[in-house]
Amino acid sequence: MNHCGLYFTADHIHNALKHREREPFKSAFEMLNTLELSGSAAVLRAGYLWRYFEHHDIGARAIPHLIDHSGRTLSDDVPLLDEIGDVLTLAHAYELLRDHPAFEIAAQARWNDAFHDRVSALNTRRDLDLTYAEHLWLNALNLAAGIALERPNIVQVGIDAFESIIRDDIRPQGFIPKAVDARDGGGMERQVLSSAALTLMAEAAAHIGIDLWRYQVRGVSALTAAIFPIYYFYTTEKWEWDENLSVETVQNVFRQHGAYLEIVHHRTQSKDVRTVLTDLRPLWSAHGGGLTTLTHGVLLRKGLFG
Repeated sequence: MNHCGLYFTADHIHNALKHREREPFKSAFEMLNTLELSGSAAVLRAGYLWRYFEHHDIGARAIPHLIDHSGRTLSDDVPLLDEIGDVLTLAHAYELLRDHPAFEIAAQARWNDAFHDRVSALNTRRDLDLTYAEHLWLNALNLAAGIALERPNIVQVGIDAFESIIRDDIRPQGFIPKAVDARDGGGMERQVLSSAALTLMAEAAAHIGIDLWRYQVRGVSALTAAIFPIYYFYTTEKWEWDENLSVETVQNVFRQHGAYLEIVHHRTQSKDVRTVLTDLRPLWSAHGGGLTTLTHGVLLRKGLFG
């Protein structure tokens, strides 16, 4: 399995460093250097600083925190979706830090045990009444865990779940009824969250040689769902599932959960996605792919006269 970042490779790093003085990479590097974070998000940032700049001391100091956060017990006071996202962030951070010289074999073994136990504890929640978004993000976590732990059987659990979602849950237009149909004002956020999870699953799988991006049933793929909600970024008149959904609400949802769009744009070069990205960059989401403008940004081309 390729181990660099959970969602990117050395080629992505080389491209960003090569164009670090040009957008969108320039603003992404500035964000990386100025982010003030805590918890698993701070560990993830340290992983980026090690991976991109070989900041040895920052990476070394992050390793004990990575192990400590991975070993924490689940809390009933924390929303389950946040717990899942936190553990997914730790998987991403581990992929960034796993080749650090200070990350000795014994320390990696402690991390593996702690992380495996926490993922297992989250999977016991399947017996509870999970929301659709929780179910989908737990599948994304399982896929990531299989990669980080090099457990092909766990990876396969994630792949099977991904294919089932594409096959059964997404309508040809792109909306996911199980995400949007509650008509409680949260349909857009759940559609975006679902799109983000599918995008992360496809991208993580791609870097271990499994092409989920091409998986489609009757023309429906992960991209069908991922692109669908952007068409409500500037107008919500045709949104059918929630009354009085405001443009401001939609844009705030994307600012919080829309980091996946950089990955979608990197894969598709969609002009429509690019337009939305101009109003969102740089994009950071610890749970949702990290600093995706840095890892998956596409160089802004100069115009005819410069």
